[in-house]
Amino acid sequence: MVTFDRFLFAFTIASHIILVSSSIGLIIIITIAQLISIRRKDKNYSELAHRLTKVFTISFGVGTASGIVMAVELTSLFPGFMTLVTETGTIGLFYAEIFAFFLETICLVLYVYYAAAFKNQYAHWFVGVLIAVGTIMSAVLITMVNAWMNTPDGFNLAAYVATGTVTDVNPWAAFTTSSAFPEILHVLATTVFTGMMLTGAYFAYRYLRYRDPQERAVLSGGLRITWATSVVTLILAGISGSNEMATLLQLQPLKYAVLDANTAPGTSLPERVFGTITNGQFSGGMTIPGLQGFLASFETGITTLPGMSQFPSSVWPPTIIHDTFDLMVFGAFLAAGFLVMWILGILLKKVHIESRLFLVLQIIAGTGSLIVYELGWVTAELGRQPWIVYNVLLVSSAANDSTALLIPGLFIIAFYIILVPTTFYFFTRVFHSKLEHEEPEETPVTAGGVNF
Repeated sequence: MVTFDRFLFAFTIASHIILVSSSIGLIIIITIAQLISIRRKDKNYSELAHRLTKVFTISFGVGTASGIVMAVELTSLFPGFMTLVTETGTIGLFYAEIFAFFLETICLVLYVYYAAAFKNQYAHWFVGVLIAVGTIMSAVLITMVNAWMNTPDGFNLAAYVATGTVTDVNPWAAFTTSSAFPEILHVLATTVFTGMMLTGAYFAYRYLRYRDPQERAVLSGGLRITWATSVVTLILAGISGSNEMATLLQLQPLKYAVLDANTAPGTSLPERVFGTITNGQFSGGMTIPGLQGFLASFETGITTLPGMSQFPSSVWPPTIIHDTFDLMVFGAFLAAGFLVMWILGILLKKVHIESRLFLVLQIIAGTGSLIVYELGWVTAELGRQPWIVYNVLLVSSAANDSTALLIPGLFIIAFYIILVPTTFYFFTRVFHSKLEHEEPEETPVTAGGVNF
């Protein structure tokens, strides 16, 4: 049942983050499109913002319901974890997330249902910005929880490990744990990038399918926004990802060692790409001499790198994370190559963002970005095993081993298998239904009185 608990929550969160990345991407596109439409008085960007607002509303509703499922699962599947979170005051992060959710909800209601009440278009746009702030802050705060799980703080860790008693509590420490900033920066960059690439893939597919000039004008604006934002966020993802590895080296050396397949500590270690780790020995794959040691020394000044042999094999994470990490990095390089190729092509005026080749590659890259994003989370979370709170609380100690959770859990899995594709189907249906923004003409008063 512990294994089932892990699988169920992993399946739930893997499904949920697809909706999260879509929602964050959508609200950013909406605010950018609306700002452009106001400044340029461009009806195409206005149409794009209005149609995506309907899509975002569905995403918000489904994402909210999915978030509730995750909250229930945390309590029911891992009661030991929630007990520790409560006793240490880390529960404050969850309360802060609720306030971010309130901001997002209230502003969404105002933005959608009271648009006509705003006499100033910038005021209406600013409410949309507040929706984006609430959405992003929810992601930031839940990432802080994850960062606390990686580098716990705010209580006496040694005393808890020895006696199981929580003492010396500082509830504010969870907001500033040592891995929080690097993880937040990387999660935000990769989440926005994934949301943009996914939405851009749909715009590209629709542009190829529909020939209507007006429709293509709207989609062209969407493609330009997603493409430009993807370039910026991919650069940030690369910088923050490198910073994340430096953070792991200093704060989670075992996880770092497995990711880089360092079976033993040493200096000037090579970069090992793919291959397998069996019984503490690396084989296969490709080796680049000295590269890992050079990068680590350049970023952190650390010359002696950790190895798996320094730690008991009982606390080694699954060694498959070495391959999932390499696949993630390889996918990120492919995405970077795609974007760089088109930057050069556009600057040299050899290609156009609406060319057929670009659109086909955008569809492929958008789909691939989601796979890379999921691989990143798999790598991050498996890399903390067997701990649910690193070096403090084991998953097996925190989990609920009751078999009563099996049948409800299977229903949840079946529910998500239906929910995610159905949600994206309705996204496309709602986006397809164009909005009429023009106010209907008033019925004139006739000589015989009011024409009802």
